[in-house]
Amino acid sequence: MGRPGILKKPQIDVGPLKVLNDSLHELHLQVGRPSLPKISEKSGKQTDGYLATTTIKYVMSEPRLPNFQIMQRLVAVLVEFAPAGLMDLDETTKGFIEKWQAAAKAEDNPPPNPHVQELRDTGNAYLKLADAYQRAWRMAGSVFSERTVANEWAYVAELSAELLGDNHPATVEARERAGADAH
Repeated sequence: MGRPGILKKPQIDVGPLKVLNDSLHELHLQVGRPSLPKISEKSGKQTDGYLATTTIKYVMSEPRLPNFQIMQRLVAVLVEFAPAGLMDLDETTKGFIEKWQAAAKAEDNPPPNPHVQELRDTGNAYLKLADAYQRAWRMAGSVFSERTVANEWAYVAELSAELLGDNHPATVEARERAGADAH
């Protein structure tokens, strides 16, 4: 069991969700690291604004975008722990809303696979796709198992989708071949 007021930070890749979570942890630290039961108690009785300790722990310690209303309520409760006049609730909440919105947008439009991004940055992405496509064709004509060939086509489809788009003919063909070879 951990020490009261010390909350585990989740492993989150660099990006808006990490910024949001780090900011929640920083706010928690700034107000004296109150324990989960104290935060829950300050949130009120079991009404609309009540925050259970499990809910607080989830928001602070899981690598997922928290519920918008719960995040706002948690921020409001944490600000109540600050010494009088130290934090402005409206200003603090506005900053967290902006961070939440940025994380939500990033979740809706994730960055490309890091391997694909690295290939794009070096200018070799399309060469890599062409090599993978050629390898899948050769494997299909050899003694490889159908599952191995299907996995190779699935890899080609994933790479092609990120480089050329979901509806590009090469992507569609690779997906069809991955499905056909899997059976």
